[in-house]
Amino acid sequence: MSSSSQPSRDPRSGSARGVALLEKQAAIARLHAEFLADLAEFDAAGEFVLDNQVTAQAWLRHHARMDALDARRAVSAARALRDLPETQEALAAGAISARHVDELAAGHKRLGPQVMLEAEDTLLPLAKDAAPADVRAAVTRLEEAVGADESREEKAQRIHDSRYLLLSTGFNGTVEITGRLPKAEGLLLQKAIRAGSQPNPEPGQTVDLRTAAQRQADALVEIVQTVLATEPGVTSLRLDTTLVVDLPTLRDELKPGDGRTGISAILGTAFTAEELKYLTCTANVSVLLTSTMSPHAGRAQAGMQVTVAPGVPLALGRESRLATRAQLKALWVRDGGCIAPGCRNRRVQAHHIRHWSDGGPTDLTNMCLLCSRHHHLLHQGGWQLEPDPDRAGRFRWRPPDGRDPVQATHASDRNPGTSTRLWDDTGTG
Repeated sequence: MSSSSQPSRDPRSGSARGVALLEKQAAIARLHAEFLADLAEFDAAGEFVLDNQVTAQAWLRHHARMDALDARRAVSAARALRDLPETQEALAAGAISARHVDELAAGHKRLGPQVMLEAEDTLLPLAKDAAPADVRAAVTRLEEAVGADESREEKAQRIHDSRYLLLSTGFNGTVEITGRLPKAEGLLLQKAIRAGSQPNPEPGQTVDLRTAAQRQADALVEIVQTVLATEPGVTSLRLDTTLVVDLPTLRDELKPGDGRTGISAILGTAFTAEELKYLTCTANVSVLLTSTMSPHAGRAQAGMQVTVAPGVPLALGRESRLATRAQLKALWVRDGGCIAPGCRNRRVQAHHIRHWSDGGPTDLTNMCLLCSRHHHLLHQGGWQLEPDPDRAGRFRWRPPDGRDPVQATHASDRNPGTSTRLWDDTGTG
């Protein structure tokens, strides 16, 4: 490295490489400040709606591929910096880090912009000289000080309003849980989990090989199972689980060595034989039978490959305006929720692609699942749904401003690798 490119000496490090690392850290903070400033304007203007998203957090999850918690923190930080100009300047100068801002933003959300603005002169110098954990402690002390001027009811309400629970589903088959509870409710949850997480060795063992954290996770699941119990003392998952099985599998016609163990497709997720046995013992399971359609099948049958229980039709044509329970079950298997990209809302409605009043049939080929928000955007925001020519039996969104269509998100997109499909591949559906 030439002398002209040597980093300037930083009193925090005696190493030239250490100085360079600190300068890069400051550069990251400056870029993050620009990101948050733009995000604040993006959020305030509601521009996420242009990409068919409900909130800025949803936009970040889908387009920036952020986890729910990271997206939530980013939006909170952006909103906080909009009200804390000196903190914004400190981040832009690289004097504090993104984690410092996260701690200040948490206080901004719980205490409000006015309190944090008044405390900025105290908290910001601390953030410049201390770790984020120290800032978190200072914000907590500030909450206690503010609470001294509150009535007992006001303080309880403020703490109650700070509660949250986030469940984030990953591709590796896990669910990440983060949250906050008021003290009373938190202690109640702790007591319940601790009572169920005492060491309990397996039969024939003298030591429980699970870690304390694993025992607590198992205790939480047991609490949920108990709440959902069908009879006193008998736990049940009480899931309305749909077992998706094609006719060759049902007839045990799978080729040997194909890696699947009998009926192994439940909502697009593969299970081992023992997992399947456990699930069918503890859940309410109904069967959705799929079949392989002939390329020469007529249009009335093409694209509609499912029947739910013998004699239950899934194509009702013009005989009925609303989707039946059997159709809703099949739609759920195909779509897995709202088909708007990035939407995770599981409270959905059946939507006619071609409206009933325009002659649209109540058939699977003309219906999809949408949450109420995206249903509204579709009807009022100028968006259109249309068959995806590159993906038979699935749909895509056409924006109102003439941009290229966007692929809808179906169950097979949420569960990559699933082999279960409810449509033929001829494109006639």
